[in-house]
Amino acid sequence: MRPASLSALAAFLVVISMTTSPSATADPTPPVQVDGTTKPIGPGTTLSTFTRVDPNGWLSGTVLTADLSDPRLTVGLLTPPHVGQVQTVTTMATAQHAFAGVNGDFFDINNTGAPRGIEVSNGQLLKGPWTDPTPWRPSVGVDADDIGRIVNAYLDGKVTLPSGQLPLDGLNQEQAPPNGLAVFTPAWGTASRAFYNVTRVHEVAVVNGVVAAHDPGPIPDNGFVLAGTGSDADLLAGLHIGDPVSVTYGPRTEPANTFKTLIGVRDVAIRDGQVQTLTDTAVNPETAIGFSQDGKKMQLVVIDGRTPASRGVTEQQLAEIMQQRGAYNAVIIDGGGSSTLVSRDAGTPDVWQRNVPSDGVEREVGNGIGLFAAPGSGRLTGIDLNTGDKVFTGLHRQLKATGYDEEYGPADLGTPHWFGADRNGLVTGRQPGTAQVAVAAKGISRQGKIQVLPALSRITATPKVVSLLAGQTARVQVTGYGAIGESAAIDPVDMKLDYDHSLVGIAPNPDGTLALTPNTTQGTGVVTVRVGDHVSEFGVTVGLKSEPVTGFDDVTGWKFSSARGSGAIAGAPGQTGNALRLNFDFTKSVEIRTAVATAPTPIPVDGTARQFQLAVNGDGKGEWLAALITDASGANSSVYGEHVTWNGWQRTTFTVPTTVKEPITVRGVEAIEATRAQYSGQLDFDDLTAGVALPVAVPPDQPVLDPLVREQSTSDGGVAVLSAVTDKALAQAVASHPKFLVVDGTAPDTKAKVDAAVRGRFPVYYSPGRDYGPDWTSTFGPDHQTFVRDGIRYVLLNSATGALRSSDYAQLADLKDQLTGRVVVVTYGISDPNERRMLDHWLPHDAEVIEATGPTGVERDDGLPWIHVPASDIGWTTVTDQVEFRPVLDGITITADPDKITATSASGLPLRYPMSVTWTGSRGVRIGDTRCGWGDILAFDPSTGDYERCRSGSVELTITANHTSQTIKL
Repeated sequence: MRPASLSALAAFLVVISMTTSPSATADPTPPVQVDGTTKPIGPGTTLSTFTRVDPNGWLSGTVLTADLSDPRLTVGLLTPPHVGQVQTVTTMATAQHAFAGVNGDFFDINNTGAPRGIEVSNGQLLKGPWTDPTPWRPSVGVDADDIGRIVNAYLDGKVTLPSGQLPLDGLNQEQAPPNGLAVFTPAWGTASRAFYNVTRVHEVAVVNGVVAAHDPGPIPDNGFVLAGTGSDADLLAGLHIGDPVSVTYGPRTEPANTFKTLIGVRDVAIRDGQVQTLTDTAVNPETAIGFSQDGKKMQLVVIDGRTPASRGVTEQQLAEIMQQRGAYNAVIIDGGGSSTLVSRDAGTPDVWQRNVPSDGVEREVGNGIGLFAAPGSGRLTGIDLNTGDKVFTGLHRQLKATGYDEEYGPADLGTPHWFGADRNGLVTGRQPGTAQVAVAAKGISRQGKIQVLPALSRITATPKVVSLLAGQTARVQVTGYGAIGESAAIDPVDMKLDYDHSLVGIAPNPDGTLALTPNTTQGTGVVTVRVGDHVSEFGVTVGLKSEPVTGFDDVTGWKFSSARGSGAIAGAPGQTGNALRLNFDFTKSVEIRTAVATAPTPIPVDGTARQFQLAVNGDGKGEWLAALITDASGANSSVYGEHVTWNGWQRTTFTVPTTVKEPITVRGVEAIEATRAQYSGQLDFDDLTAGVALPVAVPPDQPVLDPLVREQSTSDGGVAVLSAVTDKALAQAVASHPKFLVVDGTAPDTKAKVDAAVRGRFPVYYSPGRDYGPDWTSTFGPDHQTFVRDGIRYVLLNSATGALRSSDYAQLADLKDQLTGRVVVVTYGISDPNERRMLDHWLPHDAEVIEATGPTGVERDDGLPWIHVPASDIGWTTVTDQVEFRPVLDGITITADPDKITATSASGLPLRYPMSVTWTGSRGVRIGDTRCGWGDILAFDPSTGDYERCRSGSVELTITANHTSQTIKL
C-alpha cells in the first residue's frame, strides 16, 4: 500500500521475445536509455536493470523476464503463514524456496494485512476478493496451461443452513457486504475479524459440520467461523448449538478458466495491446506484471521512486513503459513503499532485494508473485566468475567463483583450477593493462578479465567516522586511487590495521569491505589502515551521549495540522516545567489520520543523532508516534517510534536510520492512527533529547594535488575559458593568444564586450548560464554544439538550470554517439548527480569535463577530470595538455610565519594550489618539498606553504602570476 503520510548481456532496456503492440506510437520525446544489465538467474528467467531519463526526470527499474513455456519454471503465490498477516517478500520467498519474486496485491496495511483481491495458490482458493464498497475484481495469474492471463475474479460459494441455502459473500477477508455471510478458515490466522465499515455482526463456530459456539474466540483448527452481517447476523444468531451448517466455495473467473496462481490487481494497464486510460496522477514507485500476446512470456517490473535516482511514475506512464517493453497485456499491482523485487544470483541459495525501497527498508506486505525452479541435480553446468573488475599494480584481488547446476541452483566446484591467479584465486596486478583470468572445474570453465591500474598513490576509508551501538555491525570501504584518480577497492589481504581491539572487532566481509563489531558499550578510537606506504584513518565511536533538543517550555508559534482529523495545540504541565499538549479528533474517518505539531523554526541537533527520546503523557489509545526531521541534504522524513499503549508519563525512543544524512533538524512531532479505530485523544510531550554519537577526532587524509593542474609554470595558447566576463579577466585571456575562447555562463551584454576585445582574431563559443532565456540563441548562437579542433572533439552543452535534461532535453538524444575519440565537454555546471554518473559512464577514459561551477580545481570521478574554472572576478583558465587556473591580480602580499609562507592577492585570494603561480628562489633555495639537500639554506613546498630552514643564511623567494611578481627576503 502507499499511504500518503508514510513513507552483461545487454546495455539497454531488454525486450525478450515479446510481441510489440500494434498500437505503439512514436514518443515525441523518447526516453534516453543510459545503462542496463541482464543476467540469467533461473530456468527460463533473466534479471535486468535499466536506467533512463526523459523530460520528467530519471527512472531506475528492475525486471524479471520469465519464459512460462519452460517446464522447469513455476509461477506461484508468495504468502505469509496466514492470510491475515504480513511479511517481507524476502522472507516469503526464502520460506517457500522461490528464486525470485515481487510484491503483490494491495493489502489492509497496519491492520489485518489481508490482500484486497482473490488468492489462488496451487489451484486452491485461499481468500475471496473485496465486493463492497469497491469491488476488487481485476486479477492476474497463470492458468493450468501455464499461460499468463488477466481476468475478473469472483468468489463462487454457498452456505447451507437448516433454513436453506444462501450465497457465500466472503472468504478470509476483512470486508463483507452490509447484509451477507463470510467464512473464516484456519488459514486466516489470529488477525481481527472486524469487517471494514460494518458494525452489526454475529459469528458462529462450526466444527465437524455443526454449530459449536456463538461469538467464538479463535478459529477452530478443525472447523471454521461463519460471520453474518446486517440481516444475516440475525439469521446466524437464531441458530442453535448442534445445528448443521456447511460451506462450499471455489474461484470463478470471467473469462472462465482454471488457474494455478491468481491474485488481485489494482488496475489493468494494457488490454489486448491497447493502453488503458488511467486516472491516478500520483508519482510513485510501482510494480507491474506484463505478458506477451501468447501469454508465454511474463515480465515482473518494479520502478523505483521517491529518490533522487528515480522519481517514480504515474500509472499512465507505467502503462506506456510496459507497452514499450512489448507487453500485450499488463496490470499494475501494489506500489509505493510496497514495491519490491528480490532474486538470487546463479548458484546462490539466498534471495535479496534488488530495487531501492522508498521507505528505506523492505516493507512487510500481504502477498507476492514468486518464481520457482524444479529441484536441480547439484551437478556443475556453469560458473559465475566475479573478478572485482580492477586492481592496482603490485596489489591483489581475490577472485570469486560460484558454481550452478542446470536449474541455476548451487553446485559444488570441488577444487577449481585458476589461470592468471594463484591456486586460491588471488590475482596480483603485474603491470598496467588488461589481465586475462579463468577458472575451470569438473570440465566447466569461465573466462574473465581484470583491469590492472598503475601504481597506487593514496587510499581513503569511508565513512570517516563509524558510530556503533551494542549489538550492531557497520561496514567500512577502503578505496585506492591512482595518480590521476582511477579508483579500485583495496582487498583486505593488502591492508594492515592498527586499532584498539578492546573497543571494536574488525573482520573482512565476503565483498572485501571491513565488518566492525563493538567489543564494549561505550568508547572512541581511531583505526589506522596501511597499504604499503599509504595511510588512511577513520574514527569509531561506541555508545551515545544525550543532548537536549527541546523542552517544549514555550509552545508559542507551534502549529497544528492534520490529515483527516482536527485538533489544537496548547501548553500543559510537564514532567519538568511545561509540556506541549496535542488534542485531536480522529472520529471523522477510518483512513489514515495524523495530528502534527510543527515547531516555529526547525530545531538543530548538535552531533550525529542515532536516536531520539521523548517523554509522552499517554492516553493508551495506540497512536503511532513519529518525529519529523530534515536531513543535511534538505530532505524531509519521519522517524517512527512506538504506539502509545500506556497511560501517564513514559519515555519512548525513536531510532534514526543510518541512511539519514547528518546533521539533522527536528521539524515537529506527529501522532498517527493507521488502523480503523475512531476516537478523540490527547497526548502531552516533554523533554525531547537526542542520543548522539560520541565525538572523535580523526586526522584528515593528505590533500590531493591533481597532476593535471600546472602550478609552477604558465604558458600561453591553448583554449581559454571564462566563467562569465569581467574586463580584467577578458583582457588577460585575449592577451594569452588562445586557439579559441569559451565563455561559460553569459550575461546580456557579454557578446558586445567579447566582440570588442577579440576583434575576430580567434573563434569565440558561448555556453549558457543562469541568464539563459528564449532570446539567448538569437544573440549567442546554438545553446549546444559540437566541433573538432586539432583532433579534439569539443562538446558544448546547455546546463543553465544545473541539469542537461531540464535545460534542453533535445541535446541528450544523440549525446552518447558524440562522446567518441578525444573529447572535451564544456558546460556551465551539472549539479544533477545522475547526469554526472551518466557522463562518467559514457565518456572515454581520456576525456575532460570543463564547467563553471564548484570550487576552483580538478575533481576526479574514477579518473575522469571535472575541471571547475574560477569565477571571472577571481581568474580564468587555460587548457592545454595541463590546466592553468590564472588569478586576476591587483597586487600580491607574501607572509612568512614560523612554519608557513603564504601569498595572497590584494583582494585576499590565496595564491597556492590550484591557482597556477610560479615560485622562484635565490641561490640556496630548494623549491618543491621541504627535504633539505646539500647546500640548501631553505626548502619550500609551494603547494602547502610549508618550509624548512636548512642552515643559516639569507635568501629571496619570488612569486609570479599573470606577469605580476612579488619578492620576500628571508
